Amino acid sequence: MTYIPKSLVNNGLYTAGGEFTDPNTGLPYKGYYHETFTGDVSSGKTPNSPNPITLVRNYSTTQKNNYIVPTPENINYSELQPINQELYQSSGDPLPMFPTLTGKDYQRGQIIRYFAKKRNINPPSIIEINKNSFTDLNSNKGRYNYALWTVTSVFWKISGPLKDSLNANGVKTSGIVDTNKRLVETAEKNFKGIKQYLSDLTQFAVKSELTLINNLYTGGDELTVKLDNSNYSGYYHIMADQKIMDGATHRQSTGKVLLAGDALISNQLGGLIQKALGEIGARTDVAPTNNSRTLQTQLENNISGTPVVRQPSGGGGGGY
Repeated sequence: MTYIPKSLVNNGLYTAGGEFTDPNTGLPYKGYYHETFTGDVSSGKTPNSPNPITLVRNYSTTQKNNYIVPTPENINYSELQPINQELYQSSGDPLPMFPTLTGKDYQRGQIIRYFAKKRNINPPSIIEINKNSFTDLNSNKGRYNYALWTVTSVFWKISGPLKDSLNANGVKTSGIVDTNKRLVETAEKNFKGIKQYLSDLTQFAVKSELTLINNLYTGGDELTVKLDNSNYSGYYHIMADQKIMDGATHRQSTGKVLLAGDALISNQLGGLIQKALGEIGARTDVAPTNNSRTLQTQLENNISGTPVVRQPSGGGGGGY
């Protein structure tokens, strides 16, 4: 059995049924369970319980009432906060949701995201909720169990340049990655765990409009022009959707889309893209494609937007 530190497991949890299914029988599971930091749920109070069963989580459209196990901790809380005990046994839990964005959201350039986590679980288990659930919990209306859940909201930038940048007059334009990083770090101070939940700082951004890596250079025999399959030499850049284009930056591009000349170049670029995405907090499980290539370079941030002139093994940070 793999050892899991106690700090990474929520032990002694209980479900009255409806939350999980036993995959062996297909029936709802009722009883004690534990949850690891990865979100995996198994029967038994702890990972050391005999014959644990990996449970399947049910995402139902109906609310389930809470059932409070009479542990010493809950009995003590009942004595300290008796007014909240009716909530424990009657109010439901908020349902997790995934935001659906519209064209108006992208015109505004930002959205507000809402989150909830249980007060009595460590490490925190955070879910994203809708605005109505947030309002109910935040104002203690009682439809949802505000004694058990705490909430927060976070502004989230989805349009604009990838990184903060300065124009020739020194005017700063806020970038998606840097803005969201600041917002998340502020939220983390009072809502521990949100930083890990919002690790992808470019989530919901339109990747085809974002430059991932600027100022790359090829002397030829590595890339071809997609339109006519001709050999390409010169500066190029990579967009966040993995599209390779001519020009050191997107502003300098003439619109030519480039392709990797062979599988080796394609695989090399996959590694550089993963590294660049990892540095901005985005997904790093990017599979190499024929629109990918790499040079063995060190990435660097260039918030001024001024091209970094390199010899045939160069790389630069993202941004328009």
